[in-house]
Amino acid sequence: MLQEATRAINSAFNNSFIKKLSQYLHDCVREEVKSSTFRNLKADKDNKWIFLDEEDTLFTQGLEYLRLEGSDPKLTELMIQSETSQKDKYLIYGYMFLTGKSKSGKKNEFLTPLLYAPCRLERNGVNINCMLTDEFLSLNTGALTALMKKNDDEDETEQLLEGLLDVVPSVPITQEKMDIFLTTLKSIVPDIDVSLNPENIIKEDNITKDFYNDKIDSENIDEIIEQEERAKKSAIKLDKISLTKQCAIILTKRPAVTAGVLHELTQIAEKPSGIYRETVLNLINEEYTQSKPTDSQQKSLADFFPVTPLSLSDAQLNVVKNVENAKLVSVFGPPGTGKSQTIVNLAAHLIANGKTVLVASRMDKAVDVVAERLNELGAPFLALRAGRLNYQRELSMQLQDLLANKVELDEGAENSILCDVSDMENLLKAISDLEKKSEKIIKLEEEWTGVNGEINLQKPQYANPKFIKHVLKEDEINLVESSIKSLSENLEKAGFWSSLKNMSAIGNLKKSLKINNFDVNNENLLILSNELEFAKLVCKARKIETEIQATGNIHVLSEQIRNMKKKQKRLAINILKCKRRQALKGLMQDPVKRQRLFVHSKSLVERKKNLQNRLLETEDFRPLLEAFPCWCVTTYAVSGSLPMKPGLFDVVIIDEASQCDIASCFPILFRAKKAVVVGDDKQLPHLSFLEKAKEQSFLSQYGITDRYQLMWRFRTNSMFDLANYYSMHPVLLDEHFRSLPPIINYSNKEFYGGRIKVMRRNDNSKKVLETVVVPDGKVDFDATRNLPEIEALVKRLHEIVVEDERKNPDNPVSIGIISPFRAQVEQLKISVAKVLSEHMMEKHQIEIGTAHTFQGDERDIILISWAYANNSFPQSLIFLQKPNLFNVAITRARYQMINFISKDPRELPEGILRSYLGFVQEYEDRFRLSKSDDFDENIYKNIFEKEVADALRELGHEVTCGVDIAGLSVDLLVDNKFVIECDGVEDKTPCKVSNMKKQAIIERSGLKVSRISKREWLYSPKACIDRVINNSLL
Repeated sequence: MLQEATRAINSAFNNSFIKKLSQYLHDCVREEVKSSTFRNLKADKDNKWIFLDEEDTLFTQGLEYLRLEGSDPKLTELMIQSETSQKDKYLIYGYMFLTGKSKSGKKNEFLTPLLYAPCRLERNGVNINCMLTDEFLSLNTGALTALMKKNDDEDETEQLLEGLLDVVPSVPITQEKMDIFLTTLKSIVPDIDVSLNPENIIKEDNITKDFYNDKIDSENIDEIIEQEERAKKSAIKLDKISLTKQCAIILTKRPAVTAGVLHELTQIAEKPSGIYRETVLNLINEEYTQSKPTDSQQKSLADFFPVTPLSLSDAQLNVVKNVENAKLVSVFGPPGTGKSQTIVNLAAHLIANGKTVLVASRMDKAVDVVAERLNELGAPFLALRAGRLNYQRELSMQLQDLLANKVELDEGAENSILCDVSDMENLLKAISDLEKKSEKIIKLEEEWTGVNGEINLQKPQYANPKFIKHVLKEDEINLVESSIKSLSENLEKAGFWSSLKNMSAIGNLKKSLKINNFDVNNENLLILSNELEFAKLVCKARKIETEIQATGNIHVLSEQIRNMKKKQKRLAINILKCKRRQALKGLMQDPVKRQRLFVHSKSLVERKKNLQNRLLETEDFRPLLEAFPCWCVTTYAVSGSLPMKPGLFDVVIIDEASQCDIASCFPILFRAKKAVVVGDDKQLPHLSFLEKAKEQSFLSQYGITDRYQLMWRFRTNSMFDLANYYSMHPVLLDEHFRSLPPIINYSNKEFYGGRIKVMRRNDNSKKVLETVVVPDGKVDFDATRNLPEIEALVKRLHEIVVEDERKNPDNPVSIGIISPFRAQVEQLKISVAKVLSEHMMEKHQIEIGTAHTFQGDERDIILISWAYANNSFPQSLIFLQKPNLFNVAITRARYQMINFISKDPRELPEGILRSYLGFVQEYEDRFRLSKSDDFDENIYKNIFEKEVADALRELGHEVTCGVDIAGLSVDLLVDNKFVIECDGVEDKTPCKVSNMKKQAIIERSGLKVSRISKREWLYSPKACIDRVINNSLL
């Protein structure tokens, strides 16, 4: 209790857990930026440096400061620039320089410090003092990583670097420490000359040019991100690499993509803890202090009516529902399960209910898709794509048009002018009522079949009844039953009253049974009782049939449900249009808000960045949110697009969160009251080049305990990993629409525990999975490049394109080519370009790359070159079997997947590749068997299904029984076009969902469902078949 109280008190003041996390994340980003910024000083003209004439004493002697000549104009300029632009630039003191000569012949093209520490310059009289601001030395891991990337195994590179990090010398650096360090360095990167030859010393400073020749702004920020990602992954190719014993003071820029994040993390750390209560971050504080959640008051969701314009699965509905009662919802989105569709539906529902939404992701593609799909709905000013300068200009123009009344808000509004959320409530209630009626009818049909079966069993026994010769009504049955009871009780009795009762009972029997006489004895009473039980069954069957007719015609009800669901999508769009029209009209009628919008429209294109930033923070931003309730932006562009206001948005949705680092998402969570975090930890993860030792020192420095260290590791944990810890309402999107079943089934089983429902049906007419073994394939000695395998793949690619051009010239298939190894990818690009023209490559959308290239992408046909042969290095197999990369690679194809390998799969070591290729072989064996005349894949759940199937086959229809769609066994698939569900007969294996739920799932997969009941079939098989065939044509 004391510990909990202490935590709560600390949190109440400015020493909150959020502050510690902000500072920790700030330092992680700052440190990671350092090593990636000056991988090569000469590669970036914005880097400035001055080499010092004297030998190093700061590191070797551990001095407090280094005294430098204050009259040096270059040094003075460097000091002034560092002081006036601390947000964008920082100083480091570098020691032991790596220099290199490139193959192009330019001398000393490569230059970077091997060891460094942050520093500052400070004038002291006539001198300038250089002082270290960090007691730890850092190793330039970015440069070393680039020098070491001769193979494709990044894990091996990291492991080798970890060994070097262990021997990085501490200050003061002794000769013994340096010798150990240099010996280890030479063993890891043998190409480096560590002799410290004075001839390699460089005396070239770089302080005369403008620091920023190319200004970084919101227009080119995404291009800079892409350039930095490429730089991180690229290797440096040099003829000679030398180490020189020099020291220099270096002024380098903070990358623009992280400068905003660093600034905002500092701002969050300085906020009083009470501010966090308005944001998602409060959830983190509450969990840390173990206090009662502020949103513990749960809303009742018994009657929940989502306004969603696109098709909605049960899992997607749960996402929309859960946002109502939770601050943070994590959403698992396996490949092809409709993550973007979920986000669009959620955003539409929130906007229709007057909420504001921020959609963010690491890369442009994810937010572009959401913004485009929302705006395609046709509602005015719905979603804004923010971040780049061209987006800001576009927003400014749209605001100016709106303020100038150039936007016609009433155009096309006749269909939506009166639409409201209550209309959706009424429609969904009506659909629910119809579904309940349909479910009731299906249950009654099953009950009728059971009763009718019993009637048929007993019918021979009562073919010639003695007493009951016509069908009795229910009241007649009750009267006969009471008469039998009375006669039985008074059979052995004498007296006036008994005789009177018997006379009355006999009279009732004569009247009900329409007989002239009834001899009262035990035998007749027994016969009558038995006949009455049979009459009861007949009456019950009639009664059930009457109830079915009173409830409704299920075929009519099903059609009504379909039409209402179509109307649901139109209504959702009309509600959005109406809500936007009302909001914009209200905005234009408010003079204060109009003035705010006018200021923002000018601020968006203001050239003075400082003025623009001040206006963004000080001017009321709410009118802009009323104009555009949904903003779509990348995580690193948020700071330049949106003010740093707590709870600015009602909900933030972070897409592809598995690739988002925690630090860039922290300010985004600060800007929202609730968050939905969408990702997949089985696909490509977040990558960081931060040293483990640095990360651990920051965790310890800010007192983050072991439990939270597991959750908040910046190097290894993504935003999605973090969300899974804090979310009490995780949702798995489980309906897969991308791939044919054989293509996705291995991933479903291996990575997702078989929980994905594959919504597409298998195409048995064509082989969709295939393995091509290249017998003479082998990899080159210097790189993982397999030329015979490339030749086989390119030949097959050429055949596919030629065949497709012949059969399908106007609707070409799209093709992707994947290999785990960069050398193989580069050679494939060269080889494919020799066979196919640029026009054909564009026409068939041919993309060649690693799994990283295809993350979030898909193609009709995927060709994979595994580039593994008998002479491959063992570590190559380790690399290509990395689960996340492997999962991405095998789940990109829609219709066909062809694997190329140069080793017999049966001879591969145990592992995921052998397992997968074994799965492919099993599929190919089954496919060959399915073409045999002896093969019957039909599995009937009951005899009624077989009767219907046989009748349809006699008419020439192709019928398949027991087809698996979305994890459900379809009764009958007819002509591969529509489904027949056979009602009234109990299946051998009961269905896991209700009948109407099953119908909804099947129809969501694109197949229309018709129903035939056993009762209808007994009346007229022909009428049933005619109806379903005609229904399929509608």
